[in-house]
Amino acid sequence: MADKTIKFLLVGEDKSASKTLKGVGDEAKNTGGKLDGMKVAAGAALVGAGAAIVDFGAKSVTAFRDAEQSQRQLEDAYKRFPSVADVSIEKLRELNTGIQKKTGADADDLASSQAVMAQYGLTGQQIADLTPLLDDYAVKTGKDLPSAAEDLGKAMLGQGRALKDVGIDFKDTGSVAGNFEQVMGVLRSQVGGFAEGEAGSAEGQLRKLQTEFGDVQEEVGSKLLPVLVELGGVL
Repeated sequence: MADKTIKFLLVGEDKSASKTLKGVGDEAKNTGGKLDGMKVAAGAALVGAGAAIVDFGAKSVTAFRDAEQSQRQLEDAYKRFPSVADVSIEKLRELNTGIQKKTGADADDLASSQAVMAQYGLTGQQIADLTPLLDDYAVKTGKDLPSAAEDLGKAMLGQGRALKDVGIDFKDTGSVAGNFEQVMGVLRSQVGGFAEGEAGSAEGQLRKLQTEFGDVQEEVGSKLLPVLVELGGVL
């Protein structure tokens, strides 16, 4: 009887212990699987973060290059078109920075737009007077600033068809000076102050945010490009 009792206890306890041990093993296996999954997820996150950093760096270098190119276009206009010299390039750049703070227009885009307008025979003062209205016209029509500058420049030559987009019935006066005065007048009445008025809207705030982020990218790109150039030389 004692032997049977002992045998029963051993067998019974062994089954219980085996079940317990099996449960511990399964849990360990599940935990190991979860840890492996976490490792994979962490690795993927690091790869994704690395790719994002590389992408940001590349876009920053591009942003810096584009901004520098826009400023060089304005500098080139000062070399090619003496009529713009009645206002210094520094004054135009100060104007552009002021407009950017008010409306979110990119100062570099304004610079390249001024270079476009210089091709149509405008003086520096005329360009300075027209630039805020150029921004108003661009925001009103949804055009980028250089394209808007092209529209206004063509109007100086008597080709004002594009201005009908904002309800302007343009008539060629036969001279750049006369067309300039007409364009200034109709833009003031049709779109004057529009960009500044829109600056507080969701669209206007997004424009400002994009411009500010672009400035950050340009700053990063200006620091990163020399490093990449030096690294390229070493490689």
